[in-house]
Amino acid sequence: MPSKASNLTALAIRKPVTTMMLCLTMLLMGIVSSQILPLEKWPGIDIPEMMINAPYQASTPAEVERLVTKPLEEALSTMGGIKELRSNSNEHGAEIGIEVEWESSLTGKAIEAREKIDAIRHLLPEDLQRIFVYQFSTADMPILTLRISSERELKNSYQLLNNYLKKPLERLSGVSKVELYGVDPRQISIRLLSDRIASHQIDPREVTYLLQKHNFTINAGSLKTSENTIRISPKGEYTRLNDIRNLMVKENVYLGDIASVEFEQPERFEGRHLDRSYAIGVNVFKESSANLVEVAGRAVKLVDEISDSPQFNGVNIYLMEDQAKGVTDSLSDLLKAGAIGALLSFIVLYLFIRNTTVTTLVVASVPFSICIALAVMYMLDYSLNILSMMGLLLAVGMLVDNSVVITESISAEHQKTPNENKVTNILKGVDKVSLAVMTGTLTTMIVFLPNIVGEKVQLTVFLEHVAIAICISLAASLVVAKTLLPLLLSKISLDDLVKKSKKGDGENKPDRLKAKYHKSLGWALSHPKITGVIALLILVSTAIPMGVVTSDNDDNQDGTRLFMRYHVEGQFPLEHVEKMVDRMEEYLYSNQENFFIDSVYSYYSTERAESTLILKEDRNISMSELKERIRENLPNFAEAKPEFGWRSAQSGGVSVTLTGPSTDMLLELSNQIVPVLKHVDGLVDVRSEVSQHQKEMVLVIDRYKANLLGLDSQEVAQTVGTALRGLELRSFRHDPNGEVKIRLLFDERLKYSLDNLKKLPITQFEGRTITLENVAEFRTQPRLASIYRENRQTALTIGGNLNDITMEEAQQRIEKAMENLSLPSGYNWKLGKGFDRQQEDENIMLVNMLLALAMIYIVMAALFESLLLPAAIISSIIYSIVGVFWFFLFTGTSMSVMGMIGILILMGIVVNNGIVLIDQINQKTPKLDELESVIRDVCITRLRPVLMTVATTVLGMVPLALGSTQIGGDGPSYSPLAIAIIGGLVFSTITSLFLVPWCYLIFTKLAHKTSIGFNNASGFAKRLTKVS
Repeated sequence: MPSKASNLTALAIRKPVTTMMLCLTMLLMGIVSSQILPLEKWPGIDIPEMMINAPYQASTPAEVERLVTKPLEEALSTMGGIKELRSNSNEHGAEIGIEVEWESSLTGKAIEAREKIDAIRHLLPEDLQRIFVYQFSTADMPILTLRISSERELKNSYQLLNNYLKKPLERLSGVSKVELYGVDPRQISIRLLSDRIASHQIDPREVTYLLQKHNFTINAGSLKTSENTIRISPKGEYTRLNDIRNLMVKENVYLGDIASVEFEQPERFEGRHLDRSYAIGVNVFKESSANLVEVAGRAVKLVDEISDSPQFNGVNIYLMEDQAKGVTDSLSDLLKAGAIGALLSFIVLYLFIRNTTVTTLVVASVPFSICIALAVMYMLDYSLNILSMMGLLLAVGMLVDNSVVITESISAEHQKTPNENKVTNILKGVDKVSLAVMTGTLTTMIVFLPNIVGEKVQLTVFLEHVAIAICISLAASLVVAKTLLPLLLSKISLDDLVKKSKKGDGENKPDRLKAKYHKSLGWALSHPKITGVIALLILVSTAIPMGVVTSDNDDNQDGTRLFMRYHVEGQFPLEHVEKMVDRMEEYLYSNQENFFIDSVYSYYSTERAESTLILKEDRNISMSELKERIRENLPNFAEAKPEFGWRSAQSGGVSVTLTGPSTDMLLELSNQIVPVLKHVDGLVDVRSEVSQHQKEMVLVIDRYKANLLGLDSQEVAQTVGTALRGLELRSFRHDPNGEVKIRLLFDERLKYSLDNLKKLPITQFEGRTITLENVAEFRTQPRLASIYRENRQTALTIGGNLNDITMEEAQQRIEKAMENLSLPSGYNWKLGKGFDRQQEDENIMLVNMLLALAMIYIVMAALFESLLLPAAIISSIIYSIVGVFWFFLFTGTSMSVMGMIGILILMGIVVNNGIVLIDQINQKTPKLDELESVIRDVCITRLRPVLMTVATTVLGMVPLALGSTQIGGDGPSYSPLAIAIIGGLVFSTITSLFLVPWCYLIFTKLAHKTSIGFNNASGFAKRLTKVS
């Protein structure tokens, strides 16, 4: 009678209508879930980083470091769970980045950071107005990034873009926010004219004070009468520009007499180009619960309609980033690879079974399992994103395995007892492999457990979503294989399960493959020592590919984007930097076809510039070759050194970080180290991240003179700041287009002439005008653009790009080059975050693999009630890894993180056949003298299902291995992962068909001899006891 293990199957057959309805319900729920599951590019994951931004304009980096950065660092460093604390001090203020543990509550850490900042607020400068604390999540990224360019002038187009593009997009369902940048609304500029101020003997400080007092609305309270209450609101607002011009400064002198008051465009501090035209940027964000593809689809449709409207005639709206495209590409790849995998699986199963109906029933487990997985994911509140899609995509080839094993077991049972009741044979067949199938599925799921519950790093957090999708779909395939499949098989003749024999063949005559396997397996079992030596030699041979295959984490080197950084050496007028960008773009577009360029997008400011080359997808040369081609005639600039780099050294590229107490010494050391690293073979574009070519004009205020004139240093500094960058006043609220900023400035010529700046009027004293040169001395000195600190130490980063070498090779060569350098006491160097991240990922993956191996051993030891037999199955895992390295060697694939994920998945797959094989042998409980014969018989019986399951899994991976499919359409390639699974599974299957039975035989005999030895020793001990 069938055991309790097949109770679920018996129930499914006994209640066919209920079973079918439940399965159809899950199928329909899966189909519905596929439509209503939130579609996202990334799952909502909080990135364990915070950014503290303290704007402090018009100060030097050294002052910002001393007054703002260091006090904030001291306070924030007392927070618990900080992995890294880094800061950047520049003329705009301080930026402090805090990286915490993945397990930390980011919201709690942000609250703690705010509390630490509030506690030392009194130590910070009084004119430091606000400090911002930002948290990051994958859900905060824009779903659409647009660039707008035109042949006509766009710098005054704010109202057009705000009214006809930004606001309509904001009104779309599912859109949370729209950012418009690169163009600003006009402002009212009050420009004080220095010569008129002097001639009218006006004190600029009094004008500033007067303007700050006016343009107000306050709530003064209420006037209460017996009948009602009237609210009193005194208003002194400007309602038109003449109100500002007619403001009396002193008797018979009005503001319009000493200043120009006009609408102006704010001064530009940055710019963007698209296809050599000035460009404006738009970012579209979605609500957290909205469907990415639907919202992006509505937004793109609206943008197309707006683009065709008369107002946008001659305006080009370019879709630069579309997260939805990555999701739809992944979904398309999933369906395509799934369809190809299912088709190939159908073909290979048909070749084994030779019956269309049975083959269809077995392959049907794929769509049923995926639909059930989608329904469960919806119930568990998961989204459909590129990571969960990756999990479903990888599971496609494995979903038929359980159905194949159960079908073959039922077929074998029917062949043994063809006259037995059909349902009885089905239940016996399921019962025979039920425990092994469940254990096999469990071990495949177990390999992901350390990634789900173990130490959290970026890789494991993201891999968790892949693992959950795989585990849910595998569990669904197990349920389908134990319920729906037996039910459907009970409705057809079991004779269809038996492969039709060719005419003239005996019914039980083994085919050629079985005959050869029977003969070779018999030899291997009969010559255990020689077989052991061969197995050892195969294992030792791994040293050959391991010595050649390199590790690399650059999984996306052949993308469609190339990034160029100009490395502007100094600070220049925006127009000057724009001319450099124009010259570079002219060179790129004159070679557009030769460089495979589709578009060029550039960003520039007064001190930096960068261009993004958007490449054609059908180019026929590698990224390295393309870089060399572009470098050949690259324009030379006196003030900049353009170089390639898709990743900044500060954000984790190929870099070396120097740390020490003195910035000057770090600069000196970098001048020594950069030439050394430039000579490292395979490193290009080596340079320091810090520009040493900026200069600053220092105004040294004579305090004695200032005091005599009734001034203090801060007042003088504020007047200079108003002259150069302006002072924001209360806004003008009576413009038809909304609020307009009012800014107080001096005449523009002050910004472009030192002589004019020296004559800036500061105050009036005894009837004469006191100018800036009367109270200040002017000195020019070099300055740093930024001061970087890492873990409260001053840091300087030297970055570079790889040229046809891997990260591993780069690390070895850099370490060798740095060995010959001697740094002063207190100064150190270390490899950048890119190397650290790769090493951390590889170490975590290695630990998780070992944990998974231990957990697999524990499960199998419990299953077989043996400490030795699980080692027979573990051998298949070891030899699968051997196969991975050899296959990587033959295909020229580097060992990347994607390859390691492939090995992890492989570990869960390769044990399945070994588990079923050993379980089948154990069920026969053979005597020792019959053991070899029983092992051969069971192995011959298991040959066909082993080949079927391996073939379906391998063929399911072939589309990924041969294609150029990338995660999310623009992420790492699936190829290394698929190649690892194919190579490891094929090699492991070939070796395991011999080694698992050989190990079983050796370990069983060893256990028997050990048992006899213990018994003999026990008997000997008892005899000694009696004698004594």
